[in-house]
Amino acid sequence: MDRSIRSARLALAASKPASETALGLPPIGISAVFALIFALALAGSARAAEEIQCGVLAPVVDRACDVTAGTDGQILLQGDVLADGQIYRGGSVLVDTTGDISCSGCGCSAPDATVIRCPESVISPGLINAYDHITFSQNAPAIDTGERYEQRHDWRAGARGHAPLASVPGGATTNQIRWAELRQLMSGTTAVSSSGGAAGLVRNLDSAANQGLGIPTHRRDTFPLGDSSGTQLATGCAYPNIRTSASIASDAGYLPVIAEGIDDVAHNEFLCTSSAAAGGQDLLQPQTAIGKGLGYETQDFQTIQWNGAGLIWSPRSNLRLYGDTLRVTAAGPIEIAIGTDWTATGSMNMLRELSCVDSWNHAYLADHFSQEEIWRMATKTAASLTATSSEIGTLAPGRVADLAIFDATIRSDYDAILNAQPDDVILVMRAGKVLFGEEQTVNDVPNVGSCDTLDVCGSDRAACLSSEIGVTLAALQAGAGSVYPLFFCGTPVEEPTCSPQRSSSVNGSTTYDGLTTPGDLDGDGLVNAGDNCPSVFNPVRPLDDGAQPDYDLDGLGDECDPTPVPEPGVAGGLLGIGCIVTVGVAGRRFGRVA
Repeated sequence: MDRSIRSARLALAASKPASETALGLPPIGISAVFALIFALALAGSARAAEEIQCGVLAPVVDRACDVTAGTDGQILLQGDVLADGQIYRGGSVLVDTTGDISCSGCGCSAPDATVIRCPESVISPGLINAYDHITFSQNAPAIDTGERYEQRHDWRAGARGHAPLASVPGGATTNQIRWAELRQLMSGTTAVSSSGGAAGLVRNLDSAANQGLGIPTHRRDTFPLGDSSGTQLATGCAYPNIRTSASIASDAGYLPVIAEGIDDVAHNEFLCTSSAAAGGQDLLQPQTAIGKGLGYETQDFQTIQWNGAGLIWSPRSNLRLYGDTLRVTAAGPIEIAIGTDWTATGSMNMLRELSCVDSWNHAYLADHFSQEEIWRMATKTAASLTATSSEIGTLAPGRVADLAIFDATIRSDYDAILNAQPDDVILVMRAGKVLFGEEQTVNDVPNVGSCDTLDVCGSDRAACLSSEIGVTLAALQAGAGSVYPLFFCGTPVEEPTCSPQRSSSVNGSTTYDGLTTPGDLDGDGLVNAGDNCPSVFNPVRPLDDGAQPDYDLDGLGDECDPTPVPEPGVAGGLLGIGCIVTVGVAGRRFGRVA
């Protein structure tokens, strides 16, 4: 499947005339259209997960999982398995002695394996945090004064009359980084694109030393325009030092920050990194996944789509800093992954970010995404955009056994993860090695070693640190010093908002408080009768010059228009960027075909 999608994408790219390739808005041939449609139909990612009944697991009393110790070093996990496109009820995942998955679904067996039976739980790939700044994660969230910004140098440097964000020091020590990694691990996260990191615990996917997968790492690029000193341009590409197209051509993955903001200054960054015209560079390549960007016009999504690039979405941090976030409903089939950004304005872990995404999707996007699609943003798609989909991101045979088990007694299936509480994380494994989980379960698994007990919201949990990083939990806490906690029971203290608000108008932009009412269903400050997307949040941004985006002038806003940018020569905009079919291109960077 993956290979057929890849072939269709390449066919489309090959059909672009050279003059229009530079613009990123090509007409396409009908044969290429049908090639892509056929590949998407084969992939079938838009349909709901198929439920397959494998069997009924016997109940477990007074704990989430029961362990039967084996002798051959393999581990057989039993529960509801969240596979790619299927839910195996009473299914299983067999982990071999090398830490790889050898079987997943129904019928997995190994007579001498250790069996971990979790009848009211879901078994998921370990969550993948596609964008974090872990060397800042010792910090508590910055105090929210209510000020909102237009571009990142406004809060970084206090540009254009803004008050800068309160000091957020970087340079976390090794023990502070390990503490932050344990925080991520305890949320079911096994891998992070962290822009830093330390050996052990979670994988640092952008670090050759700490990735642990034996494949090339991706490149992080916080300032691809060389503008760390605070350069702000509304036109032209006279930035200090734009990274060249050639310099990223051989990267396994490339994760730059581009267009972080909501005005012309933010949008100009995209113009100067998506085309070689006017002194810019074309950094939109198939291995590119833009982190934290939100300053896009509707046609920009088509440019991203046609170049095979992806997007990494950090809604909580976007909303806290700018009062707005990426217009994901207009992004169509572009791959979107999720990242926490940092603790100062983002989420403390992936469970809090997933909760933000799920609530945002329901309250402000009219449930545009299914919960399965949101879960995929933190697993399979995150692996694709971090160039690791050949190894992690799905529970398929041959993949590495990075996985997490979540309690599903109250919430089921994907909701058991998207709205999980800290004590809902039952077991976390990296390459088949138990690192965290329910204390009784962890202690009953053979050869786990010494683990530290801790109370997580009234539930006994165990963190296996000594064999992993050579220190106890107490020693790690003492070494980390004054840092943000590992977890909170309930809403984290001073957690940055996941609701939109902007109290000042800039260049005709809308003001709003994010409250949804019968007269303003989406809380964007525009009454329903005057809102071109009354149920989807789409206020006027500073870059919109006083009007809600409606690229094709059909009266339907781009955020709720199935075809906001009709394809030239294709009646009705057959493959407009808002196409209802959404699909990931797993393995397009590094992919074993499952």
